Amino acid sequence: MENNRDELVFQLSEQLKDIYFRKSALGLENFLQGEMKVLSYIHHEQSEMLPGQLSSSLNMTAGRIAGILRSLEKKGFIIRRTDENDRRRVLVSITESGSQHILSDSVALKKRLDMLVAAMGCDNTIKLIDSLKLFVKASDEITEIEEL
Repeated sequence: MENNRDELVFQLSEQLKDIYFRKSALGLENFLQGEMKVLSYIHHEQSEMLPGQLSSSLNMTAGRIAGILRSLEKKGFIIRRTDENDRRRVLVSITESGSQHILSDSVALKKRLDMLVAAMGCDNTIKLIDSLKLFVKASDEITEIEEL
């Protein structure tokens, strides 16, 4: 049984690497990294937030967040303003242009996912969703154990 488990660990590792490094037509990876990850999070939260909140929530360094926010601000997707109650704090919010950018990319992603469901079939898609839910739950449990 242990050899089988070792082989499964190897196969899972290889499959995850293949997914991670794949240049996918889906575009989902755009929402999982860099600027789109930050912009999507701000859009989803629908409130002003501190760069430190972004850093901790998205598990990104303060320096990485600062660079992303500079770039997003130059593109007109976010606004940074000084907190009137505490001049040391900078608050970040999404602009209408930033929200439209997210919504536009979300519509395109939904179309690609619809094509994926059609290609995989409903039964296989349901199996994949169930497996992904189990994967996330198990990952969370492992993370909790490691944080103790």
